[in-house]
Amino acid sequence: MIDWLIANPLLESFFKTALQGAGMTVLTGGIGFLIGLVLGTLLMLMRENNQIFKTLVIVYVSAIRGTPLLIQLMIVYFVLPKMLGITLSPVIAGILALSFNTAAYISEILRGAYTSVPNGQKMAGAALGMRPYQLWLYVLLPQVFMRSIPPLTNELTILLKASSLLSVIAVSELATVARNVTLETNMPLQIFLIAAASYFLILFCVSSVSRLIESKVQRLLPNAR
Repeated sequence: MIDWLIANPLLESFFKTALQGAGMTVLTGGIGFLIGLVLGTLLMLMRENNQIFKTLVIVYVSAIRGTPLLIQLMIVYFVLPKMLGITLSPVIAGILALSFNTAAYISEILRGAYTSVPNGQKMAGAALGMRPYQLWLYVLLPQVFMRSIPPLTNELTILLKASSLLSVIAVSELATVARNVTLETNMPLQIFLIAAASYFLILFCVSSVSRLIESKVQRLLPNAR
């Protein structure tokens, strides 16, 4: 099987660039997820603590979940720079689009976890004289994040796969590299098999790390779920 994949010397160009493309996939997806996690947390906090912001957050989340990521990517890359009078590189635009998209989903994940936190803990914190920011920072948010590890991992894997859409704005991630080399070599089967295996390896590593973190959290805090 391996001999068949590497038999043609034309595949050498793909092997040389596949690692770089995989790195770009992890970079854009990973940074997009981290920014989205911060934004999603802020969206959840605004929704739970302010009635005016709640309406705005609901509208934003509905708009993001109701439109394709590809359209959002085009808006960020082509429309947003003209509106703001700025210039965005394809990589920055791609990361922003992924961040804005995943923030909406992460806010819903965190909100679902928040609703599972017993009300008694909120009341106990208030009874101890904790200020709202202290209650959120030291009591509620740690539990929200711990309860959200599995769905957040799922969202990260979805985002890493969705990063393949960045090929439409010429970001040299894994899918873009595979497509370009396919056009050069006319060997789509071998190349896309390798690309698929690369995606699987990346996502397998992400899932394994997530399970490790979750198991450690369960040992340290058995009531975190």
